[in-house]
Amino acid sequence: MSPEWGLFTLSFSTYALANLAAQRPDLRAEAAATIGQAIEVALTAPLRQPFNLDIPAEHATAALPSSVLYLGHLNLMLGCHRQLSPHSPYRHLHDSLSAALAARFQQEPSGNLPSYPHRRWLPDNTVALASLALHSRLTGNNYAATGHRWVARARHEWLDPATGLLASMVDAAGRPSEEPRGSHLGWSIWFLAQVDSDFARQQYALYQQHHSTNLGVLRLYSEFANSYETGAGNIDSGPLILGYGIPATAFAFADAVALGDYRNAQRLRRVISLGSRTIREGDELRYGVRLVNLDVNPLSEALLLWADVPGSAIARAGQ
Repeated sequence: MSPEWGLFTLSFSTYALANLAAQRPDLRAEAAATIGQAIEVALTAPLRQPFNLDIPAEHATAALPSSVLYLGHLNLMLGCHRQLSPHSPYRHLHDSLSAALAARFQQEPSGNLPSYPHRRWLPDNTVALASLALHSRLTGNNYAATGHRWVARARHEWLDPATGLLASMVDAAGRPSEEPRGSHLGWSIWFLAQVDSDFARQQYALYQQHHSTNLGVLRLYSEFANSYETGAGNIDSGPLILGYGIPATAFAFADAVALGDYRNAQRLRRVISLGSRTIREGDELRYGVRLVNLDVNPLSEALLLWADVPGSAIARAGQ
């Protein structure tokens, strides 16, 4: 797998386990232990090194890359572990990394930290902002204000004039440089629900208005507004069928649950169920593709697990 897919496999498995432990307190210890293992893997060199960027020394965190893509997920994983285990051995790393991220956001002219050189994706920044919001809830500090400032700027500078939806990317000056995309919006809304639930709800409503089609018992989401092309798409969107994409639809399901839109969640869960199946062998749960015999990669399994545990231990929409 690519380093991104490896990181996302670890992080979304962590978010699923944190949600599961919130529903089943008897599983807290086991979930914390497994999340700890995921953190240890995320800290290994093969996963860290591809995310190294050059940043000013005063913002560097010892032995960690500077990519917001990596740091956001790592910090949220650390927060999930600390949520389950208040005396987590990672709490000092959680504190120092949160402080470094908050400082970098404060001084970043574009308002968004880079994932890669000259690439500032808003979806990756929303993960880091969610991690700071969770740190604030766990410790009482004021890092959550970073997310509030980001949302205030987003409302004025990063919304598409035609749809009101968040741009996917900005340049070094903070100007939108890529249009809203379904896979990015669906992803961002779930994390933004932890930062500013009102803004997340507004984006969710607009996402539904401009990117989805209600088929009665099902709802599908498109990668681009008013686009109905069929093609290979890219690594974020996956294949597109009449404009509709699997990530755009699957992330919308998580958004619907996080924001309490259970009627829409039922429609979207049916879509997921049409394409996936669970395989139980003893005490092991795996996932497969329905109707055809295809292997499911670890990232897909992590996302399906996340979809199967839709409770919102991390994304507290009421906050």
